[in-house]
Amino acid sequence: MRNEMKERARRKAQRPGEILEAAFDAFAERGFAATRMEDIAARAGVTKGAIYFYFDTKERLFEEMVERYSQDTLADAGARLAAARGSCAERLSDFLDYMYARCACDRRGREMIRFMVAEGKCFPQLVERHYRNFFDPAMRMVSELLAAGAASGDFRPEVAQHGAEILVAPSVFLSVMRLIFGANLAIEEKAYIAGHIDLVLNGLLTPQGHANLLEAKACGAERSPI
Repeated sequence: MRNEMKERARRKAQRPGEILEAAFDAFAERGFAATRMEDIAARAGVTKGAIYFYFDTKERLFEEMVERYSQDTLADAGARLAAARGSCAERLSDFLDYMYARCACDRRGREMIRFMVAEGKCFPQLVERHYRNFFDPAMRMVSELLAAGAASGDFRPEVAQHGAEILVAPSVFLSVMRLIFGANLAIEEKAYIAGHIDLVLNGLLTPQGHANLLEAKACGAERSPI
């Protein structure tokens, strides 16, 4: 009996997350207006009443879904930057790789952009919170990394000062193009990402920064097993 009670408690704790996952799939497939709570309940394997127990309206469910993804992504980005080692150039390259993986190459990240564009007029408060709690902090992370690179002498300060939005823009472009054209978009993503990072570093790095990056790459190659 005790094990059964623990299992029921565990399932109950997991249920809101399962509902949010089902909501994402339903909203991504049908859009907000065309999605019914019955559709989400069927995907989640629960009753419509169970959804209303956790989320009192479809609007609240949609908002929770967007905010959960945004906060998870921001927390992961912060942890990634905190754990990153090496020069500012290496850390920036790693961060851009992460942004592409989460926001451009991953379906969920692309769909979040679609939600903000397609549903934003109906959810102005959600858009405002998304800007305040996700976009602005993410841009501050990039700006702080650029400022650190400028302070160390690795990055050109005149470029680093206003570069955060410019750095992120190509990943948003790729996301939007994938949303519009899907598999018909003739872009080799790995080459696109590598080209973007190469252009960024060549635009940002000072001669000292170039030398430091080459030294770091040489040390990394020496440590790599043959």
